[in-house]
Amino acid sequence: MDHIPWQIMDPSLKPAMLSSIKIHAIYGQIQEELRAGGIDSIAYRLSHAFEVHLSQSKVNDITKYICTSLGSFTATKYAEEDNQPNRPLYQLAAFETMKMVLERHLRRNIYLVLFQDPEMNNMDKMFLGTLGYEVIEHPQAPKEVARDTFVYTPGAHFAHVRNLFDYAQPSVYVGVDLVKWIEFKK
Repeated sequence: MDHIPWQIMDPSLKPAMLSSIKIHAIYGQIQEELRAGGIDSIAYRLSHAFEVHLSQSKVNDITKYICTSLGSFTATKYAEEDNQPNRPLYQLAAFETMKMVLERHLRRNIYLVLFQDPEMNNMDKMFLGTLGYEVIEHPQAPKEVARDTFVYTPGAHFAHVRNLFDYAQPSVYVGVDLVKWIEFKK
């Protein structure tokens, strides 16, 4: 029995966690995977599509990013839920790809990057801190949204997105399709 992880023996004790070193290693592998393959890579296709969108818009006033609804990077509960144990890390890599494209479009860096998710634990916050990002407490994000904001909310519920827009309409929003969500709720 010694070879069986404690998570399997009694999963109610505490959630399975990835170490900080492991999370950095997995994230590095994801970044390499997304960028490998030249024009066939996921990162290339995402950045190209985002570049096309930006070239057709008048986005030039972004001063901060807000990312919500990514979930925990270190808790492994997603493995059981949707067979994608590293989904939050892939979403983070997609965000960083869009951030790179936007900053190239604006010809300047934007350093204010805020993350919020009630599922984030201290290790998640430390991981984001090593990337230069700040984690704000739930539900502070809606108060941070302004006209000069890029909002990224992959998989957020409509009510959460609606709350984000209570104070202001962001300059760029990437997340659930609000029109389809509204049609679905009719």
